[in-house]
Amino acid sequence: MAKRKIGLMGGTFDPVHNAHLALARQAYRQFSLDEVWMLPNGNPPHKRDHSKADVNMRLDMLRLAVKGLSYVKVCDLEQSKDAYHYTFQTLLTLNRMYPEVQFYFIMGADSLFDFEDWREPGIISQECILLAAARDHCRLEEIQQQIRMLKEKYDADIRILNTPDMEIASADIRGRIAGGEDISQMLPAEVEAYIRSHHLYEKG
Repeated sequence: MAKRKIGLMGGTFDPVHNAHLALARQAYRQFSLDEVWMLPNGNPPHKRDHSKADVNMRLDMLRLAVKGLSYVKVCDLEQSKDAYHYTFQTLLTLNRMYPEVQFYFIMGADSLFDFEDWREPGIISQECILLAAARDHCRLEEIQQQIRMLKEKYDADIRILNTPDMEIASADIRGRIAGGEDISQMLPAEVEAYIRSHHLYEKG
């Protein structure tokens, strides 16, 4: 029986925004995935920043954002605040829990160039198929060269994910909120309502 195909998107999602959702949709369509799971990182004690949202609030916002998307699920495996979660550990855990699934790990193509600095790149390469989201098409040749090198060194299966052209960053959203600017075109209305009602990212 063919394995189910599930994409994994890790990140802080602080807050989740429309570009995150567009990337999940593109991966789902381009690679005929069954689902995309979003895994928000917890709050490591050494990285506490009170201008950002608690992991439970980020989970709430994610659930609101994906409520109408049947193919997107929120996975809280990395939500612990007391430990740093390495990608290789998450993949080992998920593959133990779901042996019937082929996981596709979604990452920015830029991360390919520091992939060897990640903890256990060899394990990551064996535990999933890597989807490299290419934003800058003029670097495509450079990206493909890096893919060839990683494939040769780690026997990695790396595929290019065509990224929607959306320039949105969580840091920009936080800055706009602190400055009293409009964010309505950058994230789902339900997420904006949650941010406003909880006074997240406001100055002071």
